[in-house]
Amino acid sequence: MSSRRPHPSDPSQATARSPAPRETSQLDPGPAAERLAYSVDEAARLTGLSRDLLYDEMRRGNLSYTKVGRRRIIARQHLQQFLGIAS
Repeated sequence: MSSRRPHPSDPSQATARSPAPRETSQLDPGPAAERLAYSVDEAARLTGLSRDLLYDEMRRGNLSYTKVGRRRIIARQHLQQFLGIAS
């Protein structure tokens, strides 16, 4: 009798404790462009602009944001308005 543990990738050795695979479509919130708000880092990645530029524009009042604790959150609507994209 073998005392070795089954390899996780071997389906014939699956135990009752292994979780069933989940459908990714239910867990995936969708593309980042569909979110209601973004962190400064996320907005920088989406737009291709630098974090420094976004912080400067927020400081100047050209880009609206909301403070959540210490974080600055940029609403999609405000980011589109800043970029001149019709929503």
